[in-house]
Amino acid sequence: MLKYVVLFFALAIGITSCSVDNPVEQEVAKNDTDIQNYLKQRNLSYSKTADGMYYSITPSGATKAPTATDLVTLHYKLSLLDGTFVDSTSRTASQSRSIIFGVSQSMFTLPVSLMKAGDKGTFLLPSSLAFGGNTFGNVPAFAVIKAEVEVLSIKNQEDQITAMQSTYGFTSPEKTSSGLVFQKTLENPTGAAVVNGQLVKLNYLGRLGYGYIQTDATNKVIYDSKFGSGTLTFTAGAGQLIPGFEETVLKMKVGEKAKAILPYTIAYGTAGNSTIPGYSPLYFEIEVVSAQ
Repeated sequence: MLKYVVLFFALAIGITSCSVDNPVEQEVAKNDTDIQNYLKQRNLSYSKTADGMYYSITPSGATKAPTATDLVTLHYKLSLLDGTFVDSTSRTASQSRSIIFGVSQSMFTLPVSLMKAGDKGTFLLPSSLAFGGNTFGNVPAFAVIKAEVEVLSIKNQEDQITAMQSTYGFTSPEKTSSGLVFQKTLENPTGAAVVNGQLVKLNYLGRLGYGYIQTDATNKVIYDSKFGSGTLTFTAGAGQLIPGFEETVLKMKVGEKAKAILPYTIAYGTAGNSTIPGYSPLYFEIEVVSAQ
């Protein structure tokens, strides 16, 4: 008799366990229901991906799609299904957003993977593809996010470096075999040339190639693509700095200033660091203070 009692309780526990839904699975199911109701109420017909994102894309007619390591620049507006504003870029302030496709994941990765240059689309992202169970500003946990996205451009590294030369005012720069783009902005013919083994002191400023400076109505800077600046001391040729930076300094004399564009291959490579994504070409302004 005892064995049947044990069996009964085992079955009861098993049945009870199967009948209790996983809370996350419940939220995923609710997200899908909310999205379907949203579309039905507005008489909209969207496509759906295997992982639950609904979307509608207006094609531009362009054929260029993003591939891994391309720089994708876009405008976007994020909101909740009830219309609550979450975040956006700004056309009036010329503030766009750029991502290196395939290098890091974000809620824009899946939408952009379905788009081509110039395309516009609306994407309804379940919480599993957005902020998950986290709260973010006025976004509650497990919220569906509506993302309106326009892809402005898709650039490979060569395209990025060409655009950077225009952005930062390069005129007839020197281009070395490593890919370095170099131009002096202040020459000092009588200055001593920097050579390997010297202790070099310099001032520098570094910017992301796809960055910009955004200001508010009072001209206060509220976003700057600068990732580093200041005074730096290092031993030339000792491998203490990224290769492209050292190459730039070794082309200068004390008292000179220069600007340079470094392809990712002579910057932070494919891995990047905590500030700079992999596959990022970089822009630098450098002034050599001393070398001894």
